[in-house]
Amino acid sequence: MTYHLQNENIIITVDSKGAELKSIFNKSTQEELLWQADPEFWSKSSPVLFPIVGTLKNGIYIHNQKQYRLPRHGFARDYNFKLDEVSNAHLVLSLEASPDTSQLYPFVFKLQIVYTLENNSLEVEYKVENLSDVETMSFSLGAHPAFNVGVKADDFSEYSLLFNKDDELKANCLKDGLLTRDKNTITLTNQKIQLNYKLFENDALVLLDMESDKLTLLDNNDKNMLTFEFENFPYFGIWTVKDSGFICLEPWAGVADFDYHDQQLENKTGINTLQPEENWSASWTVCIPI
Repeated sequence: MTYHLQNENIIITVDSKGAELKSIFNKSTQEELLWQADPEFWSKSSPVLFPIVGTLKNGIYIHNQKQYRLPRHGFARDYNFKLDEVSNAHLVLSLEASPDTSQLYPFVFKLQIVYTLENNSLEVEYKVENLSDVETMSFSLGAHPAFNVGVKADDFSEYSLLFNKDDELKANCLKDGLLTRDKNTITLTNQKIQLNYKLFENDALVLLDMESDKLTLLDNNDKNMLTFEFENFPYFGIWTVKDSGFICLEPWAGVADFDYHDQQLENKTGINTLQPEENWSASWTVCIPI
């Protein structure tokens, strides 16, 4: 099932499967901001990554001496979320632990995704609750929205990203989906990076110590196409597929396993913990010029 919200500036579409954002339509320019999931390149638009981000070492984690398997980026994107609330400006969808999820992830959780339209911005908030009254819960969560970059794929290199607090980026290298200690340093020019598919020849840029919490997508005339801000996400990923014409801006609370990880969930880099009945939240906001 799909849901729609709109105001005078924006129309959004959200699918109940994965509570995935499928469209951000700028009414003023009549342009679609969100990647439309062309399967030739990538068949998603904005999946939620839960209860892990990225790849597990050997596809396995260990909790209380028991092994569990999880696919890359977890399972939430594959489940149908329940509608909790809808109004003119808000849409709230949720997923709770079930016998199926407990085979993959033995915690009693509730995950809510809240979409809010206000003027020329969309806020997406993620809320995680530990429903257990006895057990501590470990989890990661990430966002993965993909934005259109140009009308044609070869427009990609005409665009740039402006970072509000960084002069250089240090990206951890990936090998077979796992993080390594090796890093590549990318020097920014006036806090900007020119987009180029060669940047992503070895997978995503994984940024564990980025200081910026606001990025601006600029066209070849330095015109603001959109701004992207986030809160309570300590890590960040940037990714694309060659010749696709999209850029993923991915705030994360968690990362893929390092290649030296012992596979114990509680020792995983970036893992979050919730005490019994405790809550956690994080959000990102995209703002379009009008």
